[in-house]
Amino acid sequence: MNLFTEALADENIKAELIGIPAGKADEDHLEGQTELFPGTDASALAAENNFLSRKIALLEPGVSRLQGENAAAAREIKRYKSSLDEYCSGFAMQIALFEKLRTLSDETLDDLRECFPNFTVSGVFMSGVQRDNLSGLRNITEWLIMEDCGEKKADIAVLNELYSYLLSCVNASCKNPVCMLMTVRKGDPFDEKLHRSVSGVKGGTVTEVLMQGCVSAENGRTIRRAIVRVSE
Repeated sequence: MNLFTEALADENIKAELIGIPAGKADEDHLEGQTELFPGTDASALAAENNFLSRKIALLEPGVSRLQGENAAAAREIKRYKSSLDEYCSGFAMQIALFEKLRTLSDETLDDLRECFPNFTVSGVFMSGVQRDNLSGLRNITEWLIMEDCGEKKADIAVLNELYSYLLSCVNASCKNPVCMLMTVRKGDPFDEKLHRSVSGVKGGTVTEVLMQGCVSAENGRTIRRAIVRVSE
């Protein structure tokens, strides 16, 4: 006996399908009806049920396949959305940083244009990750710091931010990081191998970090020393 036949034999199910509560078959509106489908051959209904059951069984593998494809597509959409969100976030950061570059003094802008002749958002951030341009930006920033251009403190802060951002872009584009910023802190003892003092003093304690140095991500070798002020 299949499930359909069992259902037909269940008085509770039969009564619900007819539309009356079980045990109230003598009510007037029932008018003596005791068959679920009066005048219908139950065996024909059972055969139809068997046919539909086989059809469902044939369709189930296809349904499972489509469900799997749908799940894969959902994962792919999620991945693309994540990439799009990351791109939009990065582009917004570039726009904000470029607006800061536009506030630089005319003299600093002239120096910067030597590294970035195409002074646009795409021009700065696409060419800025090239080694020569990144090195040129570092040289400009170090020169301003070593010249102790106090009136260009705001320029130096923007150039420092640009350098850090471009360096992070270089590392993100490589399988493994290439160059990392040092983590020199105020209070560190002066070390000539790691630090470059703006005053030329070669001892004492770091009192201010003006520009972080760079080290090789592979072996920790110092590439550029940090520029600092030290106590005399």
